[in-house]
Amino acid sequence: MRRSASALPRWATTVLTTLALALGVLVLPASAVHAEGPTPKRVASGWLPYWMTTPKSPAGVTSAVQNADLFTDVSPFWYSAVKKGDGVQVVLNPNFTNGAANVAWAMGQLKGAGLTVLPAIADGSGKGQMARTLADPAKRTAHVQEIVNLVMANGYDGIDLDYETFAFSDGSSSWAATQPNWTAFVTELGAALDAQGKLLSVTIPPPCSTSGTCGGRSGYWVYNMAAIAPAVDRVRIMAYDYHVHGIGPIAPMPWVRSIVAYSVTVMDPAKLQIGVPTYGRAWTRKQGNTLMVEGTCPSPSSSQYKSLTGMTSVTDANIPKALLDVGITPDKYQWSDKDQENWVNYDKKLVWTDGNGAQQTCIAKRVMWWVGPQAVLARTQLVGEFGLSAAAYWTIGGEDPAQWPLIRGYAQSLAPATTDVSATAQTPAVFGTPITVTATVTSQGAPLAGAAAVLQFRPAGKKGSFADVQSAPVGADGSVVFTVGPETTGDWKVYVPAADARTEGVSAPVTVQVQSLVTAEPKSPRVSRGGSVVVRAWARPYVAKQRVALEVRVGEGWKTVATARVDGRGRARLVADAPRQKGRYVYRVVAIGKAGLLANASTDIPIRVTK
Repeated sequence: MRRSASALPRWATTVLTTLALALGVLVLPASAVHAEGPTPKRVASGWLPYWMTTPKSPAGVTSAVQNADLFTDVSPFWYSAVKKGDGVQVVLNPNFTNGAANVAWAMGQLKGAGLTVLPAIADGSGKGQMARTLADPAKRTAHVQEIVNLVMANGYDGIDLDYETFAFSDGSSSWAATQPNWTAFVTELGAALDAQGKLLSVTIPPPCSTSGTCGGRSGYWVYNMAAIAPAVDRVRIMAYDYHVHGIGPIAPMPWVRSIVAYSVTVMDPAKLQIGVPTYGRAWTRKQGNTLMVEGTCPSPSSSQYKSLTGMTSVTDANIPKALLDVGITPDKYQWSDKDQENWVNYDKKLVWTDGNGAQQTCIAKRVMWWVGPQAVLARTQLVGEFGLSAAAYWTIGGEDPAQWPLIRGYAQSLAPATTDVSATAQTPAVFGTPITVTATVTSQGAPLAGAAAVLQFRPAGKKGSFADVQSAPVGADGSVVFTVGPETTGDWKVYVPAADARTEGVSAPVTVQVQSLVTAEPKSPRVSRGGSVVVRAWARPYVAKQRVALEVRVGEGWKTVATARVDGRGRARLVADAPRQKGRYVYRVVAIGKAGLLANASTDIPIRVTK
């Protein structure tokens, strides 16, 4: 219902061409600043046309990057599955000049903004070719592997399939034969990508008819939405193009709502993305079967007449100027409460020269329908109402920039309440001696009583994640206390998982420095002058080759009189010459800091020196 010209019905080629003419109308300023407020829920997805993903024409990339916090994922429209022999081959869109260089540039921008990138592949192989390929198990498997290789070689997060030829070229008489092969293909591809940690998105036309009848043989049932949904990560439904040749709304809201309401009954809503158009169409109105034109007009078969009266498409970004050019200001826009879209009647004038060289004027009575910012918001609000994954915009880059403040405000209204956690701990701690780590847990300023809190630890100097140590419920006052016996210096934090409409919360790490536990005892508390002071010491925890020192108090300080290294049990024997003067002396053993442990001393050891 859009996309690659080679993959679409003739009317869609017109849409594509018109959209391309609007290239460059939307390049958001680099200084764009998001409104303050809670972190928004990610409610947006969609497609970036290839012609809006280059350094010279960056509108799609610019829009996605500057609103990256709203997106679950984006799909640049870069690839086509084309006929090769009796099978298919995936290539960069042949119309994408300097495609490889532009892809590299765009990927740098998109991934630099933290976006999940699922490039789209359109079926441009021609009538019946993809269906024949998928009917052959060997060719189907080869196509699966080709796509997996494409994803892995380019560092993509996954892929989006946009195989519309079944719907718009092959004809419904082929659907019964195609459906099981398509289902098998999607299932195989989903498993192969999942094995590589990659995502699969599948874009399909609506499973509902234009009358709102859904399921069974209604809509584009060849795509077998309910059967493929378990195998994929996203199902995107193109809920637009309700009117193309006939005059009327692009995506009337009752029809869109019926699509969503049905779809969530046959698949996980959290995987569903509802397609939202960001464009409009204009037609010449009719009186009966006759086009409404006034004045003296050129021949109906002439290109001038066809250009004046034919259906045209225009991006939302270009609509305000296009209407202003024909004298329509925003105050003249009309709004359909039923369809949730804008429309307006206007005159389009053609001044032309007839065969006698005289200037003539022909006026076409036109009407435009479009899904502008307010209409885009109305469809995006289905995300929260039905618990959908996102609203998928066609296009990202062709939208009216006025939509983004509306979408952001809505996304912020869906943002879960924050969970705030602060933690404190006693430090330093002696190895094996219990200490407390205390946390306060609140949400929107109120104690989060009953929430599960988890104490986590990571040793100093170690990389990677924290390990869970203990869990406990938060008390009525919002506090939770953990008692631990630290074994080494490291960081402690308290984590509270997300629940209901509340985010997860985690405290800032609190560093607790741990000292060795040193115990010591003299061989004898009395020694003779000229004898030896012998002390047995034990430093815990055991640290290979840790040094310990025997010290004697001298005035207000301490003097080292012997050193040793601990044995395999953390023990050491220290021997020093006894003082020459008799009297009472005070000794201690100090474990030198090592391997995340701070130095620490034993309790004082009194020694009496006798004759």
